[in-house]
Amino acid sequence: MATTQSAAEIMPLLEPLTGQKIAALQVLGINSLKTLSPPLEALAGEVVTAADVVDRALRVDTTSHVISFDLQRTGRVVLLESAEPYRFVAGANRPTVRLLMADGSGLDLIEPAKTKRITVTIATRPA
Repeated sequence: MATTQSAAEIMPLLEPLTGQKIAALQVLGINSLKTLSPPLEALAGEVVTAADVVDRALRVDTTSHVISFDLQRTGRVVLLESAEPYRFVAGANRPTVRLLMADGSGLDLIEPAKTKRITVTIATRPA
């Protein structure tokens, strides 16, 4: 079993997001998305203004939204230099969440077990 990533290990993976445009957020764990409003599509074109991690909780701020990811105990962050929308492939491990950036990069949030515990919440920033 892989070791748990610390906040110090995760933060450098989040730093390239700042200033980037979000192309899409795919939540592939069936129970992972904890909010329905705003919809995932509302994030497309949003610019990331900040990204941070405290303990096992990631926060990505955009111009109009706040996206929170709770990695729970076993979730890991993987930086993707070249990312495409996830498409089901038999036998391949599916990420729980994939964040795609407009420049072609991205992040996967992955878990070792089939039971997905990473959670995602999206909130609209107060005006």
